[in-house]
Amino acid sequence: MRFYKTGGFSVTELLIVIGVMAVVLAIAGVLSSKVYSRRSVDSVLRNVSSALQIAKLKAARHGVEYRVELNYSPEEKILSIVTSRGNSNRDSTTYQEETQQTVEVLDGFTVEFSGSGVFDFNPNGTLGGASGTVEIKPDSTSSVKRCGQIVVSPFGRIRIVEGNWIKSGQQQLCYPIR
Repeated sequence: MRFYKTGGFSVTELLIVIGVMAVVLAIAGVLSSKVYSRRSVDSVLRNVSSALQIAKLKAARHGVEYRVELNYSPEEKILSIVTSRGNSNRDSTTYQEETQQTVEVLDGFTVEFSGSGVFDFNPNGTLGGASGTVEIKPDSTSSVKRCGQIVVSPFGRIRIVEGNWIKSGQQQLCYPIR
Protein backbone atom coordinates (compact mmCIF):
# COMPACT_ATOMS: atom_id res chain seq x y z
CA MET A 1 0.00 0.00 0.00
CA ARG A 2 1.39 3.42 -0.99
CA PHE A 3 0.72 6.70 0.74
CA TYR A 4 0.65 9.80 -1.39
CA LYS A 5 1.20 13.31 -0.14
CA THR A 6 -2.06 15.14 -0.68
CA GLY A 7 -0.63 18.69 -0.60
CA GLY A 8 0.02 21.42 1.89
CA PHE A 9 3.14 22.42 3.77
CA SER A 10 5.09 20.54 6.38
CA VAL A 11 5.58 21.97 9.87
CA THR A 12 9.26 22.59 9.11
CA GLU A 13 8.45 24.65 6.03
CA LEU A 14 5.93 26.73 7.94
CA LEU A 15 8.41 27.42 10.78
CA ILE A 16 11.08 28.53 8.31
CA VAL A 17 8.69 30.96 6.60
CA ILE A 18 7.51 32.38 9.96
CA GLY A 19 11.13 32.81 11.09
CA VAL A 20 12.07 34.71 7.92
CA MET A 21 9.01 36.95 8.28
CA ALA A 22 9.94 37.73 11.91
CA VAL A 23 13.45 38.80 10.88
CA VAL A 24 12.10 41.03 8.08
CA LEU A 25 9.59 42.69 10.44
CA ALA A 26 12.29 43.31 13.07
CA ILE A 27 14.51 45.05 10.50
CA ALA A 28 11.56 47.11 9.22
CA GLY A 29 10.73 48.22 12.77
CA VAL A 30 14.24 49.54 13.39
CA LEU A 31 14.32 51.39 10.06
CA SER A 32 10.88 52.94 10.54
CA SER A 33 11.84 54.41 13.94
CA LYS A 34 14.87 56.13 12.35
CA VAL A 35 12.70 57.52 9.56
CA TYR A 36 10.14 58.75 12.10
CA SER A 37 12.75 60.68 14.10
CA ARG A 38 14.15 62.19 10.90
CA ARG A 39 10.70 63.28 9.78
CA SER A 40 10.03 64.85 13.17
CA VAL A 41 13.15 67.04 12.93
CA ASP A 42 12.25 67.95 9.34
CA SER A 43 8.70 68.86 10.40
CA VAL A 44 9.86 71.26 13.13
CA LEU A 45 12.39 72.84 10.76
CA ARG A 46 9.79 73.34 8.03
CA ASN A 47 7.17 74.82 10.39
CA VAL A 48 9.57 77.36 11.88
CA SER A 49 11.05 78.23 8.48
CA SER A 50 7.57 78.72 6.99
CA ALA A 51 6.52 81.06 9.82
CA LEU A 52 9.69 83.12 9.34
CA GLN A 53 9.27 83.28 5.54
CA ILE A 54 5.61 84.32 5.80
CA ALA A 55 6.43 87.07 8.33
CA LYS A 56 9.19 88.37 6.08
CA LEU A 57 6.86 88.44 3.05
CA LYS A 58 4.03 90.10 4.99
CA ALA A 59 6.42 92.80 6.24
CA ALA A 60 7.39 93.59 2.66
CA ARG A 61 3.83 93.46 1.39
CA HIS A 62 2.18 95.55 4.12
CA GLY A 63 5.06 97.96 4.73
CA VAL A 64 5.22 97.41 8.50
CA GLU A 65 7.41 95.37 10.82
CA TYR A 66 6.51 91.77 11.59
CA ARG A 67 7.76 89.78 14.55
CA VAL A 68 8.08 86.03 15.03
CA GLU A 69 8.48 84.86 18.64
CA LEU A 70 9.58 81.31 19.36
CA ASN A 71 9.05 79.83 22.83
CA TYR A 72 10.07 76.28 23.70
CA SER A 73 8.75 74.42 26.72
CA PRO A 74 11.10 71.48 27.44
CA GLU A 75 8.70 69.96 29.98
CA GLU A 76 5.79 69.81 27.54
CA LYS A 77 7.97 69.31 24.42
CA ILE A 78 6.01 72.08 22.65
CA LEU A 79 7.41 74.84 20.44
CA SER A 80 5.13 77.87 20.24
CA ILE A 81 5.37 80.15 17.18
CA VAL A 82 3.66 83.55 17.46
CA THR A 83 3.56 85.98 14.52
CA SER A 84 2.68 89.62 15.27
CA ARG A 85 2.23 92.77 13.19
CA GLY A 86 3.95 95.99 14.23
CA ASN A 87 2.33 99.43 14.19
CA SER A 88 5.10 101.13 12.22
CA ASN A 89 7.64 100.53 9.48
CA ARG A 90 10.51 101.22 11.95
CA ASP A 91 10.80 100.87 15.72
CA SER A 92 7.27 99.61 16.34
CA THR A 93 6.07 100.24 19.89
CA THR A 94 3.22 97.74 19.87
CA TYR A 95 2.64 94.44 18.12
CA GLN A 96 -0.73 92.84 17.45
CA GLU A 97 -0.77 89.04 17.43
CA GLU A 98 -1.89 87.62 14.09
CA THR A 99 -1.23 83.89 14.27
CA GLN A 100 -0.16 81.38 16.85
CA GLN A 101 0.74 77.77 16.26
CA THR A 102 2.28 75.03 18.33
CA VAL A 103 4.58 72.30 17.10
CA GLU A 104 5.15 69.09 19.04
CA VAL A 105 8.81 68.17 19.44
CA LEU A 106 9.53 64.44 19.56
CA ASP A 107 10.93 62.92 22.76
CA GLY A 108 14.70 62.77 22.60
CA PHE A 109 15.04 66.20 20.97
CA THR A 110 15.45 69.72 22.28
CA VAL A 111 15.20 73.19 20.71
CA GLU A 112 17.69 75.99 21.37
CA PHE A 113 17.89 79.60 20.15
CA SER A 114 20.83 81.91 19.76
CA GLY A 115 19.57 85.09 21.32
CA SER A 116 16.02 85.47 22.58
CA GLY A 117 14.12 83.58 19.86
CA VAL A 118 12.52 86.82 18.59
CA PHE A 119 12.91 87.76 14.93
CA ASP A 120 11.80 91.22 13.72
CA PHE A 121 11.46 91.69 9.96
CA ASN A 122 11.58 95.17 8.42
CA PRO A 123 9.47 96.14 5.39
CA ASN A 124 12.54 95.85 3.14
CA GLY A 125 12.85 92.15 4.08
CA THR A 126 15.87 92.49 6.34
CA LEU A 127 16.10 91.35 9.92
CA GLY A 128 15.90 94.14 12.48
CA GLY A 129 18.67 93.48 14.96
CA ALA A 130 21.17 90.66 15.08
CA SER A 131 21.03 87.45 13.10
CA GLY A 132 19.76 84.34 14.81
CA THR A 133 19.81 80.57 14.81
CA VAL A 134 17.24 77.98 15.83
CA GLU A 135 18.70 74.53 16.49
CA ILE A 136 16.85 71.23 16.85
CA LYS A 137 19.15 68.61 18.29
CA PRO A 138 19.12 65.39 20.30
CA ASP A 139 19.02 65.82 24.06
CA SER A 140 21.72 64.32 26.27
CA THR A 141 19.89 61.00 26.77
CA SER A 142 18.99 60.39 23.13
CA SER A 143 20.70 57.95 20.81
CA VAL A 144 19.28 59.68 17.72
CA LYS A 145 21.82 61.30 15.44
CA ARG A 146 19.57 63.67 13.48
CA CYS A 147 19.68 67.47 13.92
CA GLY A 148 18.96 70.69 12.07
CA GLN A 149 19.36 74.45 12.15
CA ILE A 150 17.54 77.45 10.79
CA VAL A 151 19.90 80.34 10.21
CA VAL A 152 18.48 83.85 9.72
CA SER A 153 21.01 86.38 8.44
CA PRO A 154 20.79 90.16 9.05
CA PHE A 155 19.85 90.51 5.37
CA GLY A 156 16.74 88.37 5.91
CA ARG A 157 17.99 85.17 4.30
CA ILE A 158 16.39 82.14 5.94
CA ARG A 159 18.36 78.95 5.45
CA ILE A 160 17.69 75.39 6.67
CA VAL A 161 20.70 73.22 7.44
CA GLU A 162 19.97 69.55 8.06
CA GLY A 163 22.63 67.37 9.56
CA ASN A 164 23.82 64.53 11.73
CA TRP A 165 24.79 64.98 15.35
CA ILE A 166 28.43 64.11 15.96
CA LYS A 167 30.67 64.21 19.00
CA SER A 168 34.18 65.45 18.31
CA GLY A 169 36.22 65.25 21.50
CA GLN A 170 34.50 67.49 24.03
CA GLN A 171 32.47 69.27 21.34
CA GLN A 172 29.11 68.22 19.97
CA LEU A 173 27.93 69.67 16.69
CA CYS A 174 25.41 69.38 13.93
CA TYR A 175 27.43 68.30 10.90
CA PRO A 176 25.59 69.36 7.70
CA ILE A 177 24.40 66.75 5.23
CA ARG A 178 25.61 67.66 1.75
